[in-house]
Amino acid sequence: MSGTPIPLTSTPRASRGSTSSSFLAQATQAWTAIPSSCRVDYDTMTVAPLELSCRSCGAKLVVEPTHRTTRCPYCDTPSVIDRPATADRPDPVFAIGFTVDGDQARSFLRSYLSGRHWAPKALRQATAERVEGVYLPAYLYSAVAHSRYRASIGENYTTTEFDAKRKSMRRVTKTEFRTLEGSHRCYVDDLVVTASEGIPNIELEAIEPFDLTGLRRFAPAMISGWTSEEPSLSRDASLGLARQESRADVARRLRAFMPGDSHHGLQSSTTLTDEAMDLVLLPVWVCAVRWGKEKEPIRLLVSGQSGRVAGEVPISWAKIAAVVGAGLALIGLAIILGALL
Repeated sequence: MSGTPIPLTSTPRASRGSTSSSFLAQATQAWTAIPSSCRVDYDTMTVAPLELSCRSCGAKLVVEPTHRTTRCPYCDTPSVIDRPATADRPDPVFAIGFTVDGDQARSFLRSYLSGRHWAPKALRQATAERVEGVYLPAYLYSAVAHSRYRASIGENYTTTEFDAKRKSMRRVTKTEFRTLEGSHRCYVDDLVVTASEGIPNIELEAIEPFDLTGLRRFAPAMISGWTSEEPSLSRDASLGLARQESRADVARRLRAFMPGDSHHGLQSSTTLTDEAMDLVLLPVWVCAVRWGKEKEPIRLLVSGQSGRVAGEVPISWAKIAAVVGAGLALIGLAIILGALL
């Protein structure tokens, strides 16, 4: 990951920079001089819709607090909103650009649906009624994991013993177990977790991985003309997801780290230090697929970088019943033929 990680204990990016200590002291003195009733706490305030003027035609536009971008409905001019950063809505640090266009996303979607053999026929033949490119907010997490572990390690060995039934010698393999305790340290880096309440982490994981060599330092021009969502999941909630994934990843590494021919009873405890989280905007095509007049449309996601498609597709119970019925019929026919023969 390029760039310097931003510690979790740091202040919002809006207040950081190459500021001298004397300036900070003056700013702190000026802040304390303001009556508390006149101060604005951006971390606790309720963000209201923003009204701005189109820089091209002058039309008044209302932008929802969950969006970072908008497009004028009269002249189609894109705008990027610059809101003050807060703890739960920091400024993006990185972004990955779209390399999959809308037509390609629809093509990937059609291939995905046609390959769902257990899906209803109408859904397999459906086309997306809406495909929208969205820059999805997520956090790029890194940490150092310190673990203590304890396990029983099995070592195989071969010996010769007498077989009483065969009255002969035979070679057998046995396992000797011993207890192993120790410590393990590793880096957890480039872990991506969602910062959106609308796209849960399990859905984001389904279209991963993203090629992080495509990360670029964020600039407003990168998202101009696209829909870009502000973080709607709190920073603490995203941090909890990142820590949960990190400990699961470390547990997998510990299982692979165990020596010997086998092991069992692995127990471990992991502490995460030097944590850092950077807000990154990921390219995602959000697709709404309607496959019946009385059916709710389903949502599928297409990675705007790799074209990977994911989403929950309903299955056709009629197809499953037909296959099960055909299988039972074949079994019954085989039984009858066997009895006759």
